Amino acid sequence: MAPSTVNGVAGPERAGVPTPTWVGDLFGAPLDVIKGVAAVLMVIDHVNTVLFDGAFVAMWRLGRISYPLFAFVLACQVLRGADRSRALATLLLAGIATQPIYAAAFDYGSREASILFTLAAGFALAEALVRTREPVRHLVLAAGIGSMLLAPHWARSGVDFGLAGIVLPGALALAIVDPLRFGPWAAATLFALNFGNWKPSAESALAGAGLDFASALSGGALIVLLARRLTGRPRFLGRYALHAFYPAHLLALAGLRAFAKAAG
Repeated sequence: MAPSTVNGVAGPERAGVPTPTWVGDLFGAPLDVIKGVAAVLMVIDHVNTVLFDGAFVAMWRLGRISYPLFAFVLACQVLRGADRSRALATLLLAGIATQPIYAAAFDYGSREASILFTLAAGFALAEALVRTREPVRHLVLAAGIGSMLLAPHWARSGVDFGLAGIVLPGALALAIVDPLRFGPWAAATLFALNFGNWKPSAESALAGAGLDFASALSGGALIVLLARRLTGRPRFLGRYALHAFYPAHLLALAGLRAFAKAAG
């Protein structure tokens, strides 16, 4: 099977339906807007976590939009045929360099790997899923979501966002190429991503996960739709801008927390 194309951009050989044209439109400025908004929301979430111990529920809910946006960007890159070796090498090298800073910024950082490792594993899984055939896709997604819901503590260990974070880019990629078959899987993965999270004391686990899911879905969809209005405009972020920004903002937050403790 010859590689399919999206607006002239070659994608990986896939066993599913052709990638929708609008994925090719999300190139340049639209994709940079999505990444930029995701980065801002990530900072809001990390400020709340590192400096305020998660005290502000609104900041937490805004933070739930961030990772799904990064996962969506990754899914689009996979479908557009991004170079696998370069993408994985970049994420893994940046992850190794950033890990000490991540551990310093978060109390649990020494027990899990940062989001960069989650994204690397997610990219590899998404690549494998878009190249394989049914029913393997459904079996992989069912096993992943079952593990997340039945054993959330185990499924969330190891890397930031856990197993759900690894599965989400692949689930989104499949939902993009075949929304009827895989849209429900992507929604279930997004819900599982928020199952077992921190929640305000007044919320039950199910209610907290539901509200986080609603925030991620509605906020993410709105940002993607708005970003599409910039279709055709060139990118404005450097290729490795966010790879540098990620450890820089963590280092700044760790420094601010240390200064606040010393001053207090």
